Amino acid sequence: MAGIKTVLITGGSSGIGYAVSEYFARSGYQLIWASWSQEELNQARAQLLADFPDVQLQIKAIDLSLEKAPEELFEWTQENQWTVDVLINNAGFGTYGFLQETDMEKEVSMINLHILCTYKLTRLFLDKMLQRNEGTIINISSNSSFQPIPKLNTYASTKAFVRHFTRGLNEELKIAGSKVKALCVCPAAVSDTPFRKSGKLDKIQTYDGLVTTTVAEVAGDIWKGFQKKKPLILTGRKFRFLYLFYWLFPFGFTQMLIRREIKMISE
Repeated sequence: MAGIKTVLITGGSSGIGYAVSEYFARSGYQLIWASWSQEELNQARAQLLADFPDVQLQIKAIDLSLEKAPEELFEWTQENQWTVDVLINNAGFGTYGFLQETDMEKEVSMINLHILCTYKLTRLFLDKMLQRNEGTIINISSNSSFQPIPKLNTYASTKAFVRHFTRGLNEELKIAGSKVKALCVCPAAVSDTPFRKSGKLDKIQTYDGLVTTTVAEVAGDIWKGFQKKKPLILTGRKFRFLYLFYWLFPFGFTQMLIRREIKMISE
């Protein structure tokens, strides 16, 4: 659609995805949401249209943890001749507990969603962006990607992949002299995200801990980082302050803090 830029946001119908959608809607972008729940998509669509009556919003209910789902989503955009200028790989969920106590099938789905889906969608849309020599890929990682996190081990490990993959891609794009950008977002624990309840993480100490942030703060930081094309976007003022000193702390000290952060409040 000539003259109108398009952003595709996975998990766009709730949490961070919805909050950042408001910034793009306000700036005149066409939005595409891909989320697993048709009901949630319909409700969120009605809410966004009430606030932004002129926004062009396309929705697709799809389980992106399934093997062929990224290809299906990509083909759907191509069939409709939508040029995706900004891709935000945001969809995700978490699990909590010692590795041997977690649901393996659920964790495999999380690995598929966070790693394989992010990789595939990045590859598929990157080709089109390189042909045009413009576009931005924003992959949502986490502050948990910087160190091992017991009881959130698989989740944190998938987010470590996202961070390394995205930052490595951005360096490749620089070397190639491309105008396409790959931006990595690392939010701190988000106190008001639906992620908490869906992942049964509601009572973990970290959501009331050292560097807690909010959906609104994360979305605002993403938008500002996108405007400036910052390769690494650390969201949450408290997290950015702590990050300045993170590399000075010995491993044992940071792990002691993490063990406190990942405890259940009742423990």
